[in-house]
Amino acid sequence: MGWTQSALVINPHQIEQEILTFIKSHFNTLNRKVAFLGLSGGLDSSVMATLAVKSLGKDQVKLYYLPERDSKSIHRRHVLLLAEQLESDLIIIKITPALRALNIYRLLPLNYFPGHKLKGRAVSFGKKQLLSRSNGEVLSSRLAATGGSWVARGNAYISAKHRLRMVTLYKEAERKSGLVIGAANKTEWMTGTFTQWGCDHCADLMPLLHLYRSQIEALAEFLNLPKEIRQKKADPDVLPGLDDKGELLGSFQEADLILWGLENQISQNDLKNRFGSEKVAYIQTLVKNSSHYRETPYSLL
Repeated sequence: MGWTQSALVINPHQIEQEILTFIKSHFNTLNRKVAFLGLSGGLDSSVMATLAVKSLGKDQVKLYYLPERDSKSIHRRHVLLLAEQLESDLIIIKITPALRALNIYRLLPLNYFPGHKLKGRAVSFGKKQLLSRSNGEVLSSRLAATGGSWVARGNAYISAKHRLRMVTLYKEAERKSGLVIGAANKTEWMTGTFTQWGCDHCADLMPLLHLYRSQIEALAEFLNLPKEIRQKKADPDVLPGLDDKGELLGSFQEADLILWGLENQISQNDLKNRFGSEKVAYIQTLVKNSSHYRETPYSLL
């Protein structure tokens, strides 16, 4: 068996037990009584919520859904579906009023387009026009945005939502002496496809951070998550027209294998022969240009 067939293979039962122990151990060490999780309706947060409930029990886990104006209704349905499967209460807090108070929706001229579909078409058109100079690569452009540009404004538009979700979760957790559990995975961590200081960055525990997205898919199947959640695209659900995080990377499977190869000193020639020079260079650029996300804050300490 070549390394591409074996690299991402996991033992789901073993991974599950390691994570359950990790959560319980830190929960007790920190002397907390309740854990708080934000649900998006996507795979990562659904896996994390399932494991948290299995580790701590449903009475010690508070599940939150924090939608806003641009959130799609399908994700709300999937959040409700998961909460029902876990037999857990779900708390819904709309963050639209807070985003409006911060003038976040004024950063992009989407108010001129009625309905989610037209907003999505406007964003898609804008991406084609604005990103043509960077070969259309959304993530590369995002990490190298020029101050005041529409890409920079888009960054602020997107990031404010996840940061406000982080603030909301911590407000809820701290008033009850709880802790926050995040659901970031290794793929987004290494490629910068997360929001710095957002809910996918700031947490007391990040139990999935050692797993690539492809491995979380296998874990989700083992945990018997609802098929609707397991089979849908990885929609960040922060901007109309930006509907699949996996597509931004080319594919999760290939991105994960390249990341694994880079981490495990697979030769550049081997990687380029298997995945193409352009794809390998793209992933390497994302890792390099997002390094400050993982390293900051810099200090003299």
